Amino acid sequence: MFEPAPLVSIGVPVYNGAKYLYECLASILAQTYPNWECFVINNKSTDGSLAIAEEFQERDKRLRVITNPEFVDMTTNFNNTIKPISQHAKYFKVVCADDWIFPEFLERMVDVLEKNPGAGFCSSYRIDHSNVRCQGLNIYQGPVFPGKEVLQHQLLNHYDVTGSETTVLYRLESLKKIKDFPTIFSYNSYHFDTSLAYELLSFADLGFVFQVLSFTRRHEDTYTSKYVDRFKTFLNFRESELYAYQEILPGLKDEYKKIRAFYGYYLLTCYLKRDRKSIEWHYKHLDKNRRFPPAEYIKSLTDVLIYKIKYKVKGNMK
Repeated sequence: MFEPAPLVSIGVPVYNGAKYLYECLASILAQTYPNWECFVINNKSTDGSLAIAEEFQERDKRLRVITNPEFVDMTTNFNNTIKPISQHAKYFKVVCADDWIFPEFLERMVDVLEKNPGAGFCSSYRIDHSNVRCQGLNIYQGPVFPGKEVLQHQLLNHYDVTGSETTVLYRLESLKKIKDFPTIFSYNSYHFDTSLAYELLSFADLGFVFQVLSFTRRHEDTYTSKYVDRFKTFLNFRESELYAYQEILPGLKDEYKKIRAFYGYYLLTCYLKRDRKSIEWHYKHLDKNRRFPPAEYIKSLTDVLIYKIKYKVKGNMK
C-alpha cells in the first residue's frame, strides 16, 4: 500500500521583511519535496509583508498566513511558528524571512532523517552571506554523527556545523523531548537557534547533507548586525553553554575557564572605556540564574594573561 511522504511543517516568522520575503517564500514553493505546509507568522508588520504573504497564500493552498493579534518580541514570534502545525507533521523547520532554501532542501534532509531515526535533526552546508559554512565533518563518516561528539567539538570551537534556523530540519519527536517544549527557542539566549541545537545534540545524533542547501543573508538590519557583533553576544553565549555542559562532556572545564576569563576581560575593557551601553546590555540579558558578580570576572584577569600565553592569543576573545 502506498504511504504518503512524511509531512514537513515550515514556519516563517516575519516583521517588516517585505524587502526579502518574496524570495524566501518563492524558495519554499520551489521545493522538489511536495508534502509540506507553511505558516507565515506576521508580527503586525507595517510594510508590505502581509500583502506579499497573502499573495503566496492565494498561489498555493499549502501556505497560510497568521497575523499575531498584537506585536510580540522576536523570540516569541519564532516560538509562535510551531503552534499551528498539523498533528500529522513529522518534521519541522523555520525559514527566516530574509533567508531562502535551495529546491532540494526538504527532499535531501527528509531522506537522511527517514533512514536514520536516531538523528534528532539534520543540517548541511550553507551560504552565509558570501561564504560556504558548516564545514568540518568527514563526508566518508556520514551522513549521521554522534550528537555528543558534535556538541563537544562545537563547544570547543573546532567547527560550527549546525548553522542557523534556516539551515536545519528538526524531527518533531526530538523537539518534544526538550525541557521547555512547546517553547523551543530559549528566552535566556540571544543565540536561541544554537542553544536549541546544543540541547538536541545532548541526547540525539546529527544528520548531515554534504551539499549547500540554504542561504543566510547578512545586512545592516539583521539581528547579527545590530546586536551580535556590537555587543559580542557570542562570547557571553559560549561562556553560558560551556558552564551548562562542562560536567557531562570531557575537556570542557579548561575551555570554560578560558572563555570566562576572556569574558571578564571584555567586561573590564567596557568599564575602562566607560561603555555603559554595552555593560548595561550585557547585564540586562544575562542568565540571572547562574551569573557571577562583576568582581568575580575581574578576579579572572590573571587567567587572561595565562591563557594568552598558553594559547598564544593576542586580543582574540571569541
